[in-house]
Amino acid sequence: MKPVVLAELAGSAGYGGGERYLELLFEHADRVRFRPILICPEPGPFVDKMVAKQIPTHIVHLTPLLNPLAVVRLANLLKRNEVTVLQTHGARANVYGCLAARLARVPCVVATIHNSIRDYEVSLIRRYLYRAILRVLLPRTDRIICVSDAIKRDVLADCPGVTTRTITVRNGIDQRRFSRSGDPHKIRKEWSVGNGPVLLMVARLTEQKGHRFLIEALPRLLAEWPSLVCLFVGEGECQETLWSLAKETGVEHACRFVGAQNNVGDWYAAADVVVLPSLSEGLPFVVLEAMAMARPVVASSVNGVPEIIQDGLNGLLIPPRNPQALEEAIRSLLRDPVQAVRMGKAGQQNVATAFTVGKMIDDTVRVFEEAMPALRKVSVGTSPKVQQEAA
Repeated sequence: MKPVVLAELAGSAGYGGGERYLELLFEHADRVRFRPILICPEPGPFVDKMVAKQIPTHIVHLTPLLNPLAVVRLANLLKRNEVTVLQTHGARANVYGCLAARLARVPCVVATIHNSIRDYEVSLIRRYLYRAILRVLLPRTDRIICVSDAIKRDVLADCPGVTTRTITVRNGIDQRRFSRSGDPHKIRKEWSVGNGPVLLMVARLTEQKGHRFLIEALPRLLAEWPSLVCLFVGEGECQETLWSLAKETGVEHACRFVGAQNNVGDWYAAADVVVLPSLSEGLPFVVLEAMAMARPVVASSVNGVPEIIQDGLNGLLIPPRNPQALEEAIRSLLRDPVQAVRMGKAGQQNVATAFTVGKMIDDTVRVFEEAMPALRKVSVGTSPKVQQEAA
């Protein structure tokens, strides 16, 4: 039997949590059973990354919000590739994917929810439209995957009719990639960090991630540790605003905005504390990666974060939008290195047992099989050829 064609419709061509999930799926999915293809709604860094890894990649522009021609183009692409399973990611992809799959008569459609639609950084009108459309379309999917129980609760509150087909599949990481010892001196030397404490934040530079609260927490930390440095890894529209805030707060000398980075292991290795003061999250890969590197984490207690961090055991949880609580949590770890090491090791053990990429992939494939039992019979096949197309 030929392998099943598994189409993954990404929510964007940037590189956030949803795209990191897809990268792991493409790397670890069984190529004997599945022939995966990627469909992106626009060109971008994620497209370039996947093409470089020889993942068959297609671009179908999914704009504006309601575009019948885009639905037809997507449906034609699904038909031409004889797609058996379509997995969609994010509100826009879920809307277009559900409509196109019906036109193309795709046998199995799985919608994947990485973030609560209540927290989307869009206008109230757009959020209302997404919610209204998804309330109609989600019951027409075969299964709905949520990356955390918190996201699942929001989905069921917004769309009660999908209770029986909605399941939590938590994100997982390839711990081998992060458990290898990074070089803690490499980053310090390259970015003139010195020997003081290092705080690390790995996140897109957007309002949702809460960088401003870390910047606002820095003055009193710097009063105690004048050589402290805060590294911000990531790109986004808020960079100029955040740099202006750092200057206004008088902490610009302690801040390094380093842009997007590939060698994240070295960055985690250089950090004394990893910080994520987000306003919303699904189930953040950054927390899992930091834990895999045995780094203590301070993060906002939002959405799926408490499903990873047990406060005081393998990390510290703080209320969102609270720079004072953030400052106090960071200070407690910097003052007590023994506690920081203990939390880091506990987090590393937690990731190794509960948040592996193998478990994530196995659980996802099980969802496909439950939605379409015929998939269990697929056992042999060939590898796909590399291709790219703009539709």
